[in-house]
Amino acid sequence: MEEAFQTWRELLGWVIRDSQKRQHLAEAIGVNPVTLTRWAVNKSNPRPDALRSLVAALPQYHEQLSRLIAEEYPYILTENLAESEGAMEVVPSSFYAQILNIHTTNPPVLRASSICLAILQQMLKQLDPQEEGIAIFIAVCVPPAQQGRKVRSLRKSWGRGNMSWHGQLEHWSQFFGAESQTGCSAVSGRPIVVMSHGEREQLFPAHLHPKLGSSVTWPILLSDSIAGCLCIISERPNCFSQSQLDVIQSYADLCALAFEPDEFYNLRQLELGIMPSYRAQQVYVASFQQHVQRRMLQAAQRGQFITRPQAELFVWQELEERLLQLSLEIGKQIPEGEIFPSNAWFGPDEKQNGAL
Repeated sequence: MEEAFQTWRELLGWVIRDSQKRQHLAEAIGVNPVTLTRWAVNKSNPRPDALRSLVAALPQYHEQLSRLIAEEYPYILTENLAESEGAMEVVPSSFYAQILNIHTTNPPVLRASSICLAILQQMLKQLDPQEEGIAIFIAVCVPPAQQGRKVRSLRKSWGRGNMSWHGQLEHWSQFFGAESQTGCSAVSGRPIVVMSHGEREQLFPAHLHPKLGSSVTWPILLSDSIAGCLCIISERPNCFSQSQLDVIQSYADLCALAFEPDEFYNLRQLELGIMPSYRAQQVYVASFQQHVQRRMLQAAQRGQFITRPQAELFVWQELEERLLQLSLEIGKQIPEGEIFPSNAWFGPDEKQNGAL
């Protein structure tokens, strides 16, 4: 049997020819079954840690598989790989230079979006080079409508992703409150890592999704003040290694350069409310642009001038207040003891079975 295979990809293709075996192997090494097929037909290349997991999951082919892998990747299974792979799990020095250049050359009105989108794109490329399915977004603290009031929610502002079920991440908006992983991470000022669906069911029962495996929320801090959270989600369970969590922290630190000093709020200023489900929010968010235009027209009719960003902020604050009130109204209708139906927080096009 050994002489029949010329490459490790041929051997893998023979092993996964049975769909049930393919599914079991995919679960064992933490990838999608489709990913195994792409490896076998040379449509994509696995990460070093994935190749090591593949060898470990097929002990009956250990010697043959290791030899064939070594022909394509001579050093992939050696102990020296740990050092070379570790060097990849850092923010490239050239990217630090890029962000500093954006920070110093862009006008304030463009600085935040330019920095955040550059960071999200770089993270997507670095954390998921094989496009196995992750999404990354930044949720920012919604400024209180009146001075002296508390921060009541965060709102997704920028996002990038390659999940097949995620829809167009950059085009949807959503508020997050105390019921969410994002909100809990913001209030505590600490990162929260969830590695499985079962763990999520225990920690955030109002935010379940059948296709979601792992998620990380990392606060964007400046000393003891917060501007928002960097959020990463994956379809795969146990997706994030410690080296990846370290690099996520570095990117969260870089995100702080995107915000002005008055966009950071002391952690004691956060008093998050409960937000309704994504779908309940969309009834109101869908008309956001019309409300912005109406606000600017009304100001012009009164002889006042407001910029579009100012009008947008006013409307977001109005929507936040309405949604917080809606949650209270919904909560009064739920029998005591039932879980608040806040539903999934990750995509506009998902039809979660019985939950979204």
